[in-house]
Amino acid sequence: MPRSIAPDELKYFYKSGVTVLTGYSFGLVSGTQRFVANTTDVREGSTVWTALSIKRNPIRTEEGTILNELEIGLDHVDLTFKNDVMAGKYNGVSVSIYLIIPELHFTGEYWTIAASMLLFSGYTDEPKGDEHWVTLSVKPFPYLDRQYPKRVYQSGCNWTFCNTSTCNLDLSNYTTNVNLSAQSDGITLTCSHGKAVDYFVPGYVEIKSGAMTGEVRPVLTNTAGTVVLRIPFSGTIVSGVNIDVVKLCAKNYETCQDDFNNFSEYGGYPWVPKEPLI
Repeated sequence: MPRSIAPDELKYFYKSGVTVLTGYSFGLVSGTQRFVANTTDVREGSTVWTALSIKRNPIRTEEGTILNELEIGLDHVDLTFKNDVMAGKYNGVSVSIYLIIPELHFTGEYWTIAASMLLFSGYTDEPKGDEHWVTLSVKPFPYLDRQYPKRVYQSGCNWTFCNTSTCNLDLSNYTTNVNLSAQSDGITLTCSHGKAVDYFVPGYVEIKSGAMTGEVRPVLTNTAGTVVLRIPFSGTIVSGVNIDVVKLCAKNYETCQDDFNNFSEYGGYPWVPKEPLI
């Protein structure tokens, strides 16, 4: 699993003579229980990591291998802990294993956690043991056992065009309201919209007046004075009818960058590896 170290804690991993401990955090129903493989307790603010003798098998991270489970043994556990185990409180609970670097508190009275790094996360099976040892296995979360296909990338933008919380553009800035200057057969609309050739591709026309008010059709192409539709309107449109001609986004990064100058808000993957692999 990926390793993440906070920048302000990174320095401890380069110091000489640093003590390294292993911490175990169990997510019980009653609350989180924390243990540390050490002879004395270690504190993290007001939180105490209880000292316990713990051993585990190695966490192997060689490329191509899958870690199916991790065995943990807890030695010299007290009666309360054994009772909790027997009551099933540690069955099927989440476990996080940390690499912990302690340092002596400035008062010199106790040890505190200076830095930590998550090593492994999983969930327990049913613990077993005797009067000396409690042993339990930790398995990775189920989604780590799945076989995933090659990652599928898509270069199209995920946002809804002119959604103010994502795309951050205003649709009214790309809507042209004009009247038809000639009767139309329902496919070719003659109007002085004043935009460049194919400015409204992709886009749509909505009729705003007359008998067909509210009808919408997609744009096929446009010249400086006409708009040609992909699908004709339901009938002949008389001269003077008011229409909205709306420019839309092609949802690729070239359009976002060149037509709308909005690449900082682009919601896709503009650069895709030829053979993406997990």
